[in-house]
Amino acid sequence: MHEAITLETLDFLLSERGAAVLATLKPDDLHDRAILSTLTRLRRTCSPQEAAAAMTLARLRLRGRAKFSRADVMFFTEEALQQASGETISRYRARRYAAFGRVADLGCGIGGDTIGLAAASHEVIAVDRDLLRARLARANVRVLGLGERVHVVCADLRQQPWGTDAAFIDPSRRVEGRRVFSVYEMEPPLADILALRRWMPHMGVKVHPGVEDLGLPSDCEVEFISENGTCKEAVLWFGDLSTGVPRRATLLPGGHTLAWEEVEPVPVGPPGAYLYEPDPAVIRAHVVEHLAWQIGAHKLDEEIAYLTGDRAVQTPFARCYPIWEALPFNLKELNRRLRALGVGSVIVKKRGSAVDPEAFRRRLKTVPGGRPAVVILTQAADRPIMLICGEAL
Repeated sequence: MHEAITLETLDFLLSERGAAVLATLKPDDLHDRAILSTLTRLRRTCSPQEAAAAMTLARLRLRGRAKFSRADVMFFTEEALQQASGETISRYRARRYAAFGRVADLGCGIGGDTIGLAAASHEVIAVDRDLLRARLARANVRVLGLGERVHVVCADLRQQPWGTDAAFIDPSRRVEGRRVFSVYEMEPPLADILALRRWMPHMGVKVHPGVEDLGLPSDCEVEFISENGTCKEAVLWFGDLSTGVPRRATLLPGGHTLAWEEVEPVPVGPPGAYLYEPDPAVIRAHVVEHLAWQIGAHKLDEEIAYLTGDRAVQTPFARCYPIWEALPFNLKELNRRLRALGVGSVIVKKRGSAVDPEAFRRRLKTVPGGRPAVVILTQAADRPIMLICGEAL
């Protein structure tokens, strides 16, 4: 149903009649089991295309609540919602532009970052070459009361200077349906984007959080942004928008940040009393060693992003697990120890192990009604080990 929202059906959804139809749709009408009956009811007063569009948008608005506090009045398509920056991230990112009164949001999509910038009192030139997305962006800033600060243009972002010194650029990271991780496979590619710096020297460029390190410009800051424990985005910052560090991990909603700097190598040693699992943004930003020095921990293995220590240190940058036992990898011994420890349920995590966690978990023998545990399969000094841990502190 994600193709139901087109330029034609968007006209209907934006009309008074479309708004009235949308107002009749309740959450119970949107369950899979209710789709047929709901569509049948809507088709009494709507065309099949209008009914499908209304149903699609109502369901997308429910999903959109995970990203936008006012999703119930916004307009989306399936793919555009997936790709849109959420409210928490866009508002955080807008703070970088505090020195600029006017900002271009190039590749604006449905307007996620446009909304964040406009909410921070910036005047925004929002540009997207897809007419449907440009119209969705215009509709979204209007319903959120931000229309006077935003001018939406349907054009190729490379087409002309946009009359601003600063820009946020969100190129497409899908080519022929596949995700691309190289900045030179994006559309437009990074080379074309960097050419815009002669007009807009201060820019942020959104890239895939799994962006390949090879080929990144040396004069930018790369910020990896995690929200609630998931690394969701990465941004290349140029000009005055860069803070002058090569890499940074930022954790939202708290706004905790850890910047890269020269540090001594962290020693490798045996498991201590606690295991630390760094946030994915910390790993992507290559600041695991910085975290280790900050919390007084060491590595289990030179190549594995787990840390360990004898003290439990509260840090937003990692989850801390008490280690009950550390053993060489052996399934039979693990099952014996799980029963001896009275473990009833297990979460299996891994890093540096070829084992499938879910398939491995099904082979574990536990005690009915026993206490929960976390089993971590990893390496210590190049040897496979298993750690039986309590739940995260």
